[in-house]
Amino acid sequence: MVGCGSKGRISALGRCSIVNYCGDIVYDSYVKPVLPVTDYRTKWSGIRRKHLSNAMPFSEARKLIKRHLSGKYIIGHDLKNDFSALKFTPHPLLVKDTSKCIALRHTAGLPDHQKPSLRTLTSQIFGKVIQTASHCSVEDAKAALMLYKKVEDHWDKKTNPFLTDTYWNDVKK
Repeated sequence: MVGCGSKGRISALGRCSIVNYCGDIVYDSYVKPVLPVTDYRTKWSGIRRKHLSNAMPFSEARKLIKRHLSGKYIIGHDLKNDFSALKFTPHPLLVKDTSKCIALRHTAGLPDHQKPSLRTLTSQIFGKVIQTASHCSVEDAKAALMLYKKVEDHWDKKTNPFLTDTYWNDVKK
């Protein structure tokens, strides 16, 4: 995300990276926001002015991104702001947000109530350090995918009790 408006308070999409289940990049593009950028947030975004000078306009990027995501599982970390910036609301059952997964918190030895960063989860679970200088959206996408795969077999049971038979058996009683 980059910042637009007064003091960069309006978050806008500056880059989007999508990887497939194998971790191969299927989309990676810098995105020129509709509003002028007033804060590149380089420390967190990795984005600099030069990256956006010839970037794809937001409206074009949004169409392409939606086409890539439509009807597919979307795996990522703390996706709420990304969806907001994209003006995109996927079906909740298609979203696998690693920031909300209690099983990952347990695996990392973190308390249930603590929302961990992608960097913390990746470090605690895989011993891999990411985001050392600034963020790279490709690296972040691949890290979130690795985390998801770690608990994939138990994902819906741990994150969405409505999808388990035991939930519905209890409801019937």
